[in-house]
Amino acid sequence: MDQLTATFPTYTEAQFMVMNFSVVIEQIGLMRLQQRPPISYVLDKAVESKSSRPGDSVFECRAHHKMECSSCFNWGKIAVEALKREIKAKNSSKPGVLVDVSKEEKLKFLSSMGLELTLSTRLPDETIDKKFRSAIDAVQWFSKAIESLPFDPSSLPLWSKESSPSRLFDSFKKGSVAEILAYAAGKQVCVDSYEGSFMGVRQTAMSMAKTLDNTEIRIFVLQDKACSYAICVRVVEVRRLPNDIPVVILLYGRGARNAPPQETLAWVQENLSTARSTGMPQIVSTPEEQKLLLAILNMNARRLSPDYAPKRKRTESNFTLSFLLPMGPLGQTDIGKLTQHTGCVACGTKSSSKCAQCLSVEYCGPECQKFHWKEHKPMCISLKGGTWVDIRFSTMPVEARLAAALGQKLSFSFVNNMASNLSRDPSQIGHFSNDNPPPLPSNIHGNNLFLIKMQKGNSIMIYDRTRSIQVYLCRI
Repeated sequence: MDQLTATFPTYTEAQFMVMNFSVVIEQIGLMRLQQRPPISYVLDKAVESKSSRPGDSVFECRAHHKMECSSCFNWGKIAVEALKREIKAKNSSKPGVLVDVSKEEKLKFLSSMGLELTLSTRLPDETIDKKFRSAIDAVQWFSKAIESLPFDPSSLPLWSKESSPSRLFDSFKKGSVAEILAYAAGKQVCVDSYEGSFMGVRQTAMSMAKTLDNTEIRIFVLQDKACSYAICVRVVEVRRLPNDIPVVILLYGRGARNAPPQETLAWVQENLSTARSTGMPQIVSTPEEQKLLLAILNMNARRLSPDYAPKRKRTESNFTLSFLLPMGPLGQTDIGKLTQHTGCVACGTKSSSKCAQCLSVEYCGPECQKFHWKEHKPMCISLKGGTWVDIRFSTMPVEARLAAALGQKLSFSFVNNMASNLSRDPSQIGHFSNDNPPPLPSNIHGNNLFLIKMQKGNSIMIYDRTRSIQVYLCRI
């Protein structure tokens, strides 16, 4: 309460207790109030502990499963930060359902997509938000699927079972070779609720696609087990992009226990009266999965042409129009691009110095260098005590080089096992021969140090994060 009072000095504690935090707020002060029960942030942060007894509920934080978590239960900080984000979102004229995604949540969502950034990073909020939006585009292959904006689906042919080469479910069921192998080895067990959020969103999309394939059902309710949050969805139509990529056009609205239910309740009542024969599927979706899905739908909603306006039902006047594309894991090239940033390695601002011991990372000043030392120390020590050697490499594996030495032609191919869009992105598959070898890679790193991976096999393959380099170690 002290932090709220300090941030908004003209309001009393009694006013804060009945304040509607979702009301439009201007000039970082409140210009309009709506009387209603207080909104609780507890539902976002806490779950009932297994140690609860009848009549004596005990709660713990969702993230760390601690009852006295100083980072999760700092209510003053949480309330102020959430209120400021809602102010920013409400002042935006962009379409979409209001969803509050904190910096920490964006980092966790990025981790669920395969992009690891430390939660303690000092990168500014704008940089994290840009990486988050870029990752959402990358998992949808947005730039390859939709060539120009604003997007008007009405110019595309309808997706139908008769004219489409595959089922809708098959188009949404995408994964990489690496992901399949990880599942087979039992390595995809998610403990943290955020860790499996992206996979949960993909499974939700697959469930909807399978229902659309096999039934006439076009309405869905996505809801968590505790019935605290829900997304109401009606599929308007399915169109077909070039290369037989489906795009599912839908209307969506959100319901929550801590928000007025009038809009979504009326929608449910209207659809229940007309869905007695087909039913209304309920898909279990955690609050974290719903939040990520809403972020994706909100981004896509802003890409639609204002000229595209399909007919709405009476209760859908405040629903948002958006679309879903097939989603898959981030490719290696995307991960490499998203993990790179210029400037200070800790905060992203303009750098002024380098680590004096290894000269491999840049900092804006002593404070960030001290903050980053724990993470940087292992690499710094290994570089300082390492021995530098020159190596010879080739763009062809050893089998192709031996065949060329014997005057024989040998063709070879390589496939990136991190890619999940092979059929639509031929660049992920390379076809070469020893008389037509891959070209020498350009040096995009200059004189800067960078990480490589050495993959063991008949030939030791060497490549960087972005796959700008892919060569083979020559032993002779």
